[in-house]
Amino acid sequence: MDRGEQVISDKHLNYLKCVLISQLLLEANDDLKGSKAFKQNVKYQVSKTNQILEQVYQEGFNTVYHNNPEMCINVLNKIDKLIHKIKTATIDELIMIDALVDQYFNNKEEINKTQTTKFTKID
Repeated sequence: MDRGEQVISDKHLNYLKCVLISQLLLEANDDLKGSKAFKQNVKYQVSKTNQILEQVYQEGFNTVYHNNPEMCINVLNKIDKLIHKIKTATIDELIMIDALVDQYFNNKEEINKTQTTKFTKID
């Protein structure tokens, strides 16, 4: 699908990015529970912001979901797995992940010829 056929607008993609980043912040803050760095207020404020963003994003999500529920579920599962990998990665691993992502963006056509992505069939 090219940019002209994109079902979700760039604005909705930016809302999604904010939601994903907020989720990473919430999870990282939760992992600090019991330490001096944990802040209950951060959790409250980020959760509140997340709810606002999700409401705005929901319209675009519903459009995509109703057009292709299987693709939508698979993409959300891939995003969830990626967030988990980022959340649990060490500093060294994050640096390597960043380098790999840069390699991908610098050479998409070649990498897409050799790498495949598998989606799960949803019944």
